Amino acid sequence: MKTWLDSKIFIFLGGIVDVVLVSLMWYAGSILVFTMGASSAALYYTVHKSIFGSEGYLFPTFRKSFSANFRKATVLWIICLLADAFLVFDLVLARMAIEQGSVLSVFYYPVLVCLILAFMWQLSIMAYQARFEDTVRAILYKSALIAFRNIGWMLFLTAFFAALLCLCRYLIVLIVVIPGGYACLMHHVFEHIYKKSRWIE
Repeated sequence: MKTWLDSKIFIFLGGIVDVVLVSLMWYAGSILVFTMGASSAALYYTVHKSIFGSEGYLFPTFRKSFSANFRKATVLWIICLLADAFLVFDLVLARMAIEQGSVLSVFYYPVLVCLILAFMWQLSIMAYQARFEDTVRAILYKSALIAFRNIGWMLFLTAFFAALLCLCRYLIVLIVVIPGGYACLMHHVFEHIYKKSRWIE
């Protein structure tokens, strides 16, 4: 009984260490903002292959995926970044309109909804590009389709991410586990979606 307990504790602690390590790799790969797309794809792929698949070591797997996805992931990331910048700018303007009592304030909530939908779409892009080979156009389209058809799961992931950010204000130490831990949660959700859609066995 003692041996069984010790082994479970060892596996759990090893998993925590792996999550911290892939989180630190993601931060290192995201130092330059334009590389965040490749870093995010590498994060998901490493979680899939090394943590859940037990194939290969963390750093070589992350580095290999980062290099392989760099060009395509960077293009996708720039597209997402431009869309986010546009929506955030509109949201700020709408917020200012609310403070000034302008009729333009009616756009605040529609823009906020669009920003949330864009976040869901980008989560789907991150997972899809890490798991499947496809063109940029196909990734954008299929990821949007996945997000739309699984809106419940996307809302869950979005709400969980928002909760983590709020919790981080009180437990700053969580920043060392959030990228890897959240990628593990995404892995469970998207692998379930891909199996349900019969994209994977």
